[in-house]
Amino acid sequence: MKVLIIYATKGGASKEAAEMLAQRIGNKADISLFNVTDTPPSPEGFDVAVIGGSIRMGRLNKSLKKYIRNNLQALSSMPCAAFLCCGISKDFDDYVTMQIPKALVCSLGIHHFGGELKPHKLKGIDKIIVRIMRESIATQDPDISDSDRQELPELLPDTIYALAERICRLKQFV
Repeated sequence: MKVLIIYATKGGASKEAAEMLAQRIGNKADISLFNVTDTPPSPEGFDVAVIGGSIRMGRLNKSLKKYIRNNLQALSSMPCAAFLCCGISKDFDDYVTMQIPKALVCSLGIHHFGGELKPHKLKGIDKIIVRIMRESIATQDPDISDSDRQELPELLPDTIYALAERICRLKQFV
């Protein structure tokens, strides 16, 4: 089985998630892992495709959206999954609605792989914004109820591994 994994990253969370997915699938498939900026191949000729990226300032990477648009028919006609890395979990459904093209058929689902706020991985204004966001979360009002309290985001390995297992189970059908 040939699996294509394409990701878009700026701070490294999506790359790390894509690598975790590839590693978990391991030698159960022939995996091709590409950053969208490295001109990934068409999904044609692959048995499964996984595409994903980070939500930054409420948006998915433009190059990844262009790749999806250019390969929409091929992606939608094969076992396909999408993932988003986003720091604000409660907004995941809104990000899916606003950033994933409605015409994309993800038969393997659209998954929330968590996110990160690590300023040391960034530069310039991005670094400043992430520091402000981390500080805002770290200094929340102690009287906020637990259900309203925001935790620092992190990647969600269990979700990543669950998708890997689902892909590995496809092997018998592909």
